Amino acid sequence: MAIQKSSTKTALDLGNFESVVDKKLNSIFQRVTKNRTTIDKSISYALSNPGKRIRPTLVFLVGDFLGIETSRLESIAGAIELIHTYSLVHDDLPCMDDDDLRRGKPTLHKKFNESTAVLAGDALQTLAFNLILDDKNLNISEKHDLLSDLAKRIGPEGMVLGQNLDIEYEKKNPSFDEIMEMNRLKTGLLIEFSILSPFYLKGDLTKDWYQLAKNIGISFQLIDDMLDLSETTEKIGKTAKKDLKNNKKTIPICFGIDKTIIEVDKFKESTMEICEKLCLNNHPLSAFIDSLFSRKF
Repeated sequence: MAIQKSSTKTALDLGNFESVVDKKLNSIFQRVTKNRTTIDKSISYALSNPGKRIRPTLVFLVGDFLGIETSRLESIAGAIELIHTYSLVHDDLPCMDDDDLRRGKPTLHKKFNESTAVLAGDALQTLAFNLILDDKNLNISEKHDLLSDLAKRIGPEGMVLGQNLDIEYEKKNPSFDEIMEMNRLKTGLLIEFSILSPFYLKGDLTKDWYQLAKNIGISFQLIDDMLDLSETTEKIGKTAKKDLKNNKKTIPICFGIDKTIIEVDKFKESTMEICEKLCLNNHPLSAFIDSLFSRKF
């Protein structure tokens, strides 16, 4: 992603933050995957193609802005990426969105088989919780607050509900607001957690940060849905125009690309105003957020 150069006095800068994130995540995943069993190997396969790693990057950048040592952020960032990967593995299953490609490679159930994919997704989720529980850099109170919030966001009132609505809406005609709420549940809540979770360790969590996180989470799904219609399979790394084929109820499909662009632009304007208010303009977090609104994959 093209990012305008800015300066920072903290540990991460525009020249190193992506490499730092990749190095730390790869180190974490090497520790949690043993490659002894079929499940181990399937987990390694799911994690072997890193994708954009946007969520853990947000954890490290927000934590960096707050002056938190990266060692205290590693398990949080790793857990979020494990949860995200599990959600993709299950989302691609034949009983869900039934996709053959993910990040340009065969989906896990195509590489192995459907039962292995189900179990690998389950394992990735439990590994995520254990990663935080076993972290000696976090105290008991921090672990409790982090895991309690995470569990709510990905459970039956959060991401799982959003995925369920995504399937149910294939046979319904949901309203604009219903689709937007589904987007927040299935995608937005985990991105929000990526931005807000460092505040459990340090910092003053204000309404502006909550709104920033919500804006980014919902707009991320809106952009994804537009890319599904406008980009090629090779570009996005998964089957293009799959939403249209599966009768998915997305904002671009139901209300048009132009309406979606207007909504994304509103979120971007609000988000960048908040970045300025929070004095993020000289930190790479602001540039990274700006790049998310112009991504093409």
